[in-house]
Formats: sequence, C-alpha cells, structure tokens
Amino acid sequence: MPRPMAPSGFVKPTLDTRFHIDYEWWERSSHDLALYMVGHLCAEHKEQFATNPPEEAQIDWIDPQTGQVLRVDPLRYTLLTHCCHQPDFISGRTSLVDSVFRALLAAGNRPMTPVELAERTGRPAETILRTLSGEEVYRGLRPFIEDT
Repeated sequence: MPRPMAPSGFVKPTLDTRFHIDYEWWERSSHDLALYMVGHLCAEHKEQFATNPPEEAQIDWIDPQTGQVLRVDPLRYTLLTHCCHQPDFISGRTSLVDSVFRALLAAGNRPMTPVELAERTGRPAETILRTLSGEEVYRGLRPFIEDT
C-alpha cells in the first residue's frame, strides 16, 4: 500500500515523482471530501444526488486496467463509471488542481507523474509540479512512496 511522502519541504519532487489523492489527508483535514466530489459530478448526476442522497453502502468497482476490486462509496462509483467518461470531465475551463484531481480519480487513483498528468489534463508538466510540490497540499494531492 502506498504511503505519503514526507512534506515537500523534506523531499523535493521532480517530474518523475508520482502523485496520488491522499484520502487520509482528507480524513485529517476539515474539508468534506463528499461535498468536494459532488462538484465533479456531471449535470445529470448532480441533480440525481441532490434529490436522492447516496446511501452509505460500499460498492465493488473493478479497475478496468488492473482488474483490482476496490470498495467505493456510491458517489465515487458514479464518478468512476459514468462522469469521468464524459467529454468535458477535464476541460480547459477546469482549474489545474481540479483537473489533476479528476485525472487521478478517473484512473482509479493510480499514481502518476506530472508528465503523465499533463497528458491527461492538457496542462504543462512543470506547472503541475510547481503547484503540487509547494508547502500547501491542494485537495489531498500528494507525492507518495511505495512501502518497501
């Protein structure tokens, strides 16, 4: 299981550093992950979730690239199986941080380098690196290292 790297002040990330969504950061923060993720839903599902709040049950989602089965909440399941496949899920109007979050979310949170994230977001890899390697952690986007 990957674990977060030390704060960026201790380890200087490079274009080869892989980043992921650190869900533990969300648990420790005062931010509401569910509320933030609702903002990434397509219009159809925003309306659906507004009138019918999701249940707390977990759903099995199978990563199409790895075959790994992950237990996810209904909100994340909807994002993974429908919303992230919409043509405007990542667009030029999406902020850089939201674009990176969406790219990682759509990839099942498989860690990616700024170069890989640039390919998915259309943003310069150097800009992604500068943004994610600063002192502030944006939306739980953090470098990670694998357990050894």
